[in-house]
Amino acid sequence: MNASPYAVQFSPTAARQTRKLSVKQRKLVLRVCDALAINPRPPGATKIHGMTGLYRESVQGLRLVYKIDEQSIVLLFVSPT
Repeated sequence: MNASPYAVQFSPTAARQTRKLSVKQRKLVLRVCDALAINPRPPGATKIHGMTGLYRESVQGLRLVYKIDEQSIVLLFVSPT
């Protein structure tokens, strides 16, 4: 049974961008995704104005943009800040 209230999915673009990161950065992205599955609106996450359900979070030089749906989070892209 999954203890997280949200399922995290990667868009094809986010998956491709994540594969290009260093091992350390990939582990960081996965840790952030695990945390987002529990709390999709953590302190530091910013709602993107004008876009329904879109948020961004910057963590250690990486910017993650994700969309919150009813019970899932879709990571749209990952880029260096």
